[in-house]
Amino acid sequence: MINKKNIPTKCKLLISQWKENLNLTNYERTKYKDILNQLDYQLTKSEKKELQVSVYGRVGVGKSSLLNALMEKQIFPTDIVNGNTKTIKSVKWCQRFKSLNKVELIDSPGIDEINNTNKEEINFHCLLDTDLILFVIDSDITRIELNYIEELLRYNKPILLVLNRCDQWNERETKLILSSIHKKLSFYKQKIKIALVASSPRKAKIKADGTVRSEQKNPKVDILKRELKDIIDENGELLLCINSLRIAEQFYKSLKENRLLKKKEAAQSLIGKYAALKASGVAINPFLMIDLVTGVAFDSALVIQLSKLYGLEVGGPEARKLVKKLGLQNSLLPTAQIGIQIILNIFKQILFVAAPLTGGLSLAPTAPIAIVQAGLAIHTTKLIGRLAAYKFLIGTNRKEGQPGLMLKYLLHKNSDFRIMLGDFGFLASNTNKHKSFLLP
Repeated sequence: MINKKNIPTKCKLLISQWKENLNLTNYERTKYKDILNQLDYQLTKSEKKELQVSVYGRVGVGKSSLLNALMEKQIFPTDIVNGNTKTIKSVKWCQRFKSLNKVELIDSPGIDEINNTNKEEINFHCLLDTDLILFVIDSDITRIELNYIEELLRYNKPILLVLNRCDQWNERETKLILSSIHKKLSFYKQKIKIALVASSPRKAKIKADGTVRSEQKNPKVDILKRELKDIIDENGELLLCINSLRIAEQFYKSLKENRLLKKKEAAQSLIGKYAALKASGVAINPFLMIDLVTGVAFDSALVIQLSKLYGLEVGGPEARKLVKKLGLQNSLLPTAQIGIQIILNIFKQILFVAAPLTGGLSLAPTAPIAIVQAGLAIHTTKLIGRLAAYKFLIGTNRKEGQPGLMLKYLLHKNSDFRIMLGDFGFLASNTNKHKSFLLP
C-alpha cells in the first residue's frame, strides 16, 4: 500500500519544481493561462483538503434525488418526469471525514439536456474541477452513456458507476442488467464495481376507494454511502493529488504538442538543406562509391541534427546504423540509392570515357542523368528525414512528464483507483499518439 503521509506536500512540491523547469515563454504562459490557473486552483483545494464529488448522467436518471438521499434532506429540487437541474449546484456534505476538511456534492444538468446553453462550461467544470464522479444510470447502459464514460476516462477522471431504481426489478432482471452493463464496459481491464441504489423508491398502494397511488418509501443508498465514505476516508487526499497531477499532465501533453509543431518547421528546413547538399554532390560526382559514401554521410549528418532538434541526441555510429535500418525498412531506399544509382553511374562513366573519342559530344547526356540522380537524392533524403523524424517523435512522446510518472505510481499502488479509471490503460499511450501533422 501507499505511504500516504506527506503525499499532498510532495505532490505540490513536485509540480512547482516541474513547472519551473519547463522554462515557459511569455507566449506559452498566455496561451495556457486558463489551465495553469486551473492547476493552481486544484493545488489550493489540495492544501485546504477540500474534495468535490459530482453526479453525472442523463436527464431524469435520479441524480438530484440521489444527492438528497445522501444528504438525508431535500436540498436539490427534483422532477420525476423531465429532470429539474438546469445549472450546477453544490452543497457541503455534512459528514465527518478522517483526512478532509470539506467534501462538496455537486449536481449537474443531464448530459443529454437539449436546451442546456451552458453545456460546454458544465462539461469543462466537471472534467477539470471534480475529483470524483458518480455516474448515474437507471437501467441498462446506453450508447450516449458509454460515449461519456469513455470521454471521462480519456480525461483521467475517477468514476463510480451507480445503478439507480434497483427497486423496480427482481433478482433475475437485476442480474441480466448487470451482466449487460459489464459486457458493454469490457474496455475496463478489471470488473467495474456498480453500486445499486434506489434514491427515491415508490410503492403502489390501493386506497379504500379502489384507486391506486404511489407511495414514497425510504431511500436505499446506505451501501453507496458507506462505500463512498470509505473511499474518501482512505483516499480523499490522494484523489486531490490525482486530479492535480492529471491537470498538470494534460497541460504538459498540450505544451509538448505545441512545441513539436514548432520543431516540425525546423525539421523541414533541415531536411530541405541536406537534400539540396546531397543532390549537388551526387549530381556532379562520376564515381559510384564516392556517391554512396557521400550519400550516407549526408543522411547520417541529417539524422544527427534531427536527433538534436528532438532532444534525443545520437552519435555518428548510431546515426549511420539508423540510416541503414531505415533503408532496410523501406524497400525504395536501397533500390533508389544503390540499384538505380549504379545504372546511372555506369552510363555516366561510359560517357566520360567516350568524351575524348567523340570530341566531348558524349558529355551532353550526362546533364539529364545528373538531374535524375539529383532528384533521386532529394527524394531519398526527404524520405530518410521523415522516417528519422518519426522515430524521434516516438521517442519524444515516450518521455512522460514527472506528473504523469507520479500519477502512474499512485494508481499502480491502489486497486480501487485502477477500477475507477478503467485500469488506466489509457495512460500507457500518449493521447497525441504520433499524429502525421507533427511530422515534417
